[in-house]
Amino acid sequence: MTWVLIITLLEFALALSCLYLLIKDGSKPERIWTWIFIIVFMPFIGAILYLAFGVNLRRQKMFDLKTKIDYTQFEHFIKKYSQEAEQNILKRHDVTSTYLHLIRLLTRVNSSIITFNNKVQILNDGSETFDSIFEACEKAEKYIHLQYYIFIDGELADRFLRLFEKKIKQGVEVRLIYDALGSWDLSNKMIDKYEEVGVQIFSFMPVRFGRLARLNYRNHRKILIVDGIVGFTGGINVDDKYIKDDDLLGHWTDTHLKIHGMSVNFLHFVFLADWLFVTRENLIKPGMFNFMDKIGDTPVQIVSSGPDADYPNILQQYLYILYQAKEYVYIVNPYIIPDSTLSLALKTAALSGIDVRIIVPKSSESAMIHWTVQSFFSRFLSAGVKIYLFQEGFIHSKVVLSDDAVCSIGTANLDIRSFEQNFEVNALIYNKEVTMNMKRQFNIFLKKSLQLTPEEHSARPKIDRVKEKLARLGSPLM
Repeated sequence: MTWVLIITLLEFALALSCLYLLIKDGSKPERIWTWIFIIVFMPFIGAILYLAFGVNLRRQKMFDLKTKIDYTQFEHFIKKYSQEAEQNILKRHDVTSTYLHLIRLLTRVNSSIITFNNKVQILNDGSETFDSIFEACEKAEKYIHLQYYIFIDGELADRFLRLFEKKIKQGVEVRLIYDALGSWDLSNKMIDKYEEVGVQIFSFMPVRFGRLARLNYRNHRKILIVDGIVGFTGGINVDDKYIKDDDLLGHWTDTHLKIHGMSVNFLHFVFLADWLFVTRENLIKPGMFNFMDKIGDTPVQIVSSGPDADYPNILQQYLYILYQAKEYVYIVNPYIIPDSTLSLALKTAALSGIDVRIIVPKSSESAMIHWTVQSFFSRFLSAGVKIYLFQEGFIHSKVVLSDDAVCSIGTANLDIRSFEQNFEVNALIYNKEVTMNMKRQFNIFLKKSLQLTPEEHSARPKIDRVKEKLARLGSPLM
């Protein structure tokens, strides 16, 4: 038997195995056909890509331990607070009454109860965000818990190191989770420094050859909790490009959120659940969650999603806001690669007369992502969706706001990866004042953007159309 025949048989067996897994997984038809095309026409490489990025672990009970322990340990706190929350909802005659069914939906599918005793602050860009984060951390008395998709060497990492060393000497516990793939450039030397000063630092799903399928499931969350009282989330990672201009794309514009109040408990729970999954250490114990004194009156609901969830909670959140809108839906997001349901919702809202505006960056760090995002523009524009291309660097914000009433700030993109494969978290704020503040910031973004008209888009070069069509073939995988 020749080597050529052996290699051919091995490739055939590998391809058959991948096709069996595809059908067994029960993926969406468009996803199945895309992977079949890749596996068949890219021998060996296509199969390896599928094993690394395509295997559906949602149905393989990979996160059973995480899910079961999370809900049993958190149950007491939820039961104790849920009755009070429901009574507050029924008493109020504000924005929360308009979105009552969304609140109840997310409570049922996400175990995230709306809280009212909150004060929130929108943070713009890296300097403002990290100034606020370091100020809060300086006041820590018990613990600092943080997790980031990207946490890499640089000035920010060095500054955190010095801060953590000082706070640990004062008796503060510091726990840090970083995503193993997103933080690929975090050096072992830096990790050693953090461990030496006493930081409990762990990676989320380490990248290993024998577990390629796990490569596809990343923790995209950005969370920082101080003493269970103050919390931060949003789009900003620990990367110096947020305080310096990026060599490739220039200034990075982003949006983060500071939360002070009752809702921090639910944001903290997301971190604690991930800590349990990564370390097998259960910190969800009596006294970890706080019933706080009056701090503010801003209703907030923390919405998390991931492959451990039964429903695509964040996708449901976005769909409901689009279909509930009466006047407008404004969106800022660099990665708008929607599935068929979200694409239809965006077009339906625009066709029905809702003012749907989307801001995306003019340029992207990935040519594949750039052309895939662009491939949706024709149909969006024809339906009346207004598209604006951000001109001053790269905009990384993940924001949705509607009707001067509701605002979402978080980590989730508008793509299949964020809805089905990544661990994400958003803060959904039902408040006119906060939404109007975000609307003013949206208008600042608009001034730094150019509207893409249907005529301009139709006049684009033919080569761009070809690139869009080729990139679109891979959209079910992104």
